Amino acid sequence: MGVSNYDISSTVGTSVSQRLVRRLCKKCAKKREFTQEEKDIINRIGSKYNVDFDLDGKYTYDAVGCKECNGSGYFERIGIFEILSIDDNIKELIVNGASSIEIRNEALKGRFKPMVVDGINKVLNGITTLDEIDKKLIIY
Repeated sequence: MGVSNYDISSTVGTSVSQRLVRRLCKKCAKKREFTQEEKDIINRIGSKYNVDFDLDGKYTYDAVGCKECNGSGYFERIGIFEILSIDDNIKELIVNGASSIEIRNEALKGRFKPMVVDGINKVLNGITTLDEIDKKLIIY
């Protein structure tokens, strides 16, 4: 785009990424326990990003389908987000032409949590499903 690395690092303070996922229909969502495979997926993601997802007493929901949601099991959409605050370490990486992988690795050392973590939290809160997160982020 013709913008120097210095100009980017000095003007960008925060970067926000989002994906829209379908929200479970409140009328027909069916509560159930997590399968062992689902627990393993969630725990694997948690260990990768150093996040402790508390699965004790948590349930997930299946999208069933009813008249209210036109048989889809979902009604409306909700965003899943990741927010990267550009601190001095990341500014320096940008100025020096670091790759996006290097910048991401530096961000993960701080408070940055990737989009998949927000998605898993929304699954644990009964807002969407693990399958819906997988469709947008390919986590399996």
